[in-house]
Amino acid sequence: MHDGVIEIEIPSQYDLVAVVRMVIATAAADGAGFDGDRLDDLRIVTSEAVTNAIEANQATPGASTVFLRCETSPGLVRLQVSDQGPGITPRAELPDMEDPSRLDIEGGFGIPLMQRLSSVSRFRSTPKGTIVDLEIGDDR
Repeated sequence: MHDGVIEIEIPSQYDLVAVVRMVIATAAADGAGFDGDRLDDLRIVTSEAVTNAIEANQATPGASTVFLRCETSPGLVRLQVSDQGPGITPRAELPDMEDPSRLDIEGGFGIPLMQRLSSVSRFRSTPKGTIVDLEIGDDR
């Protein structure tokens, strides 16, 4: 980590999610002073963002790496996760998370979880993949 910034590039392998989550959580505890529930929230959004990026890459021929950038300052973590996949589903096509029948369907909770647990969440599709920007503050 240099000046509160960590950059990590990993191959698109699910077995690396726990390692990335641990590195980001350690940085947040040290650099942002996170603990308890906010640290747990950060672990969840990190896992969801990285898992989604790996999934997008594995579905895209030639896509091989996930890039993360984590910036910490007292009370704030900014996390960016980039993949090389086809882009994100338009917002209008996301499932209705309030529909009780949704509980019978596996998957599809990642983006709503990231939105709910982050102070700020942005999802951008680019010609080179999806970029997820998350800010987690100690404001909750």
